Amino acid sequence: MAERRERILEAARGLVESRGYEGLTMRELAAAAGVTVPTVYNLIGGKHAVLFAAVEEQTSRFVADLERARGDLLAVVDATVRQLLRRPRYYRALLRVLLGAEPSDPARRHVERALATEIRTAIARLDESGELAGWVDRRLLAERLHAQLDMTSIEWARGALSAVSFRAAARFGAATAMLGVTVGASRDAFERAARDSQADAHRRRRRAAA
Repeated sequence: MAERRERILEAARGLVESRGYEGLTMRELAAAAGVTVPTVYNLIGGKHAVLFAAVEEQTSRFVADLERARGDLLAVVDATVRQLLRRPRYYRALLRVLLGAEPSDPARRHVERALATEIRTAIARLDESGELAGWVDRRLLAERLHAQLDMTSIEWARGALSAVSFRAAARFGAATAMLGVTVGASRDAFERAARDSQADAHRRRRRAAA
């Protein structure tokens, strides 16, 4: 049963990757997984349940990567970008579905909760080190960082950013957001990250214009 379930989820990811979520049908999913349509419904459920199950499984792998970056905001950003770039066509299609869904949608909430937890943890670590400005609202800062990463991810999903540009833009956005609210070594590290990302962007533009 577990093997059939995984086969169905992998087939769903492949169909979303090639056709988008709108092109995913239960009949084609069953055929691609080598099972019957009733089997898909019995093991997982309907189309949205299949999407949620696929997202839930991918998120568990994503969380493992995020946990290795725990406490380091730029590492959390890098882990997020790295996960999306592992299967770009699939995640582009998935992002368009999830970020267009209602905030209460279970699949969207599941993904956002994992990322939000790690962003808050990184901010708390800065606060504990004494390198986060005392006036800043940690919750609001975490929300803004999360929203900024979402917007950069949407740009990439729509094809406005290449893989390299996506990473640079995500790092630049997070680093510049933190410059005004950090001090000491952390501020220096965010400034270096922002400068490096900016330099990378300038080099790409010069190469594109040449």
